[in-house]
Amino acid sequence: MSSSLSYSALLEKLAAGSIEFVGNNQLKLNLSLLTESGSTLTTDTSCVKGIVKLLQGLSALTNQVNEARIAANLPPIQFASQQLTGTPEAPEFEFTVRVKVDTALFVDNLDDPTE
Repeated sequence: MSSSLSYSALLEKLAAGSIEFVGNNQLKLNLSLLTESGSTLTTDTSCVKGIVKLLQGLSALTNQVNEARIAANLPPIQFASQQLTGTPEAPEFEFTVRVKVDTALFVDNLDDPTE
């Protein structure tokens, strides 16, 4: 069970092959595989399903990290979470992503909560 927020750990929560190391310090996010879409994707395709699948994967990974942390007597982290809101007739997903910022260094210096 992974206790890190790495791309390889995230890949375990997403469709097979949706994240790939392509060399030269580059990772590829394959949205066709991520969304398991049989149709052709273009830049004009809606991004909703791909973003939701990615956020669901991040939420599942956060849950896995927290299970490992609790088993190791460490406090849980807050990173990505998913809730089902709305009504039975009109359900909605609500996602939250929280990342601490080390303002002593730079505003965009994000802290990994697992480190």
